[in-house]
Amino acid sequence: MAVKFTNGTQVRQVIAPIAGEVVRFSFDETNGELSYIVRWTTEDGEVHERAFGENDIEAV
Repeated sequence: MAVKFTNGTQVRQVIAPIAGEVVRFSFDETNGELSYIVRWTTEDGEVHERAFGENDIEAV
C-alpha cells in the first residue's frame, strides 16, 4: 500500500474551498481504500475534521 499523503501534509479539497492539514489516515480493509483525515479551521475559529479519499484532495 502506497501512502499518497503523510501526517502534516497541507492539502485542499478538489471540489470545495477547504484547505487544511492531514492529521491521520485510516484504511478500510473491506474495500482496500485509504481515507485521509483532514483538519481545518474556519474563519469563525471553529475546528473541523473530515475524511477524504485520495482523489478528493490534492497537496498545496
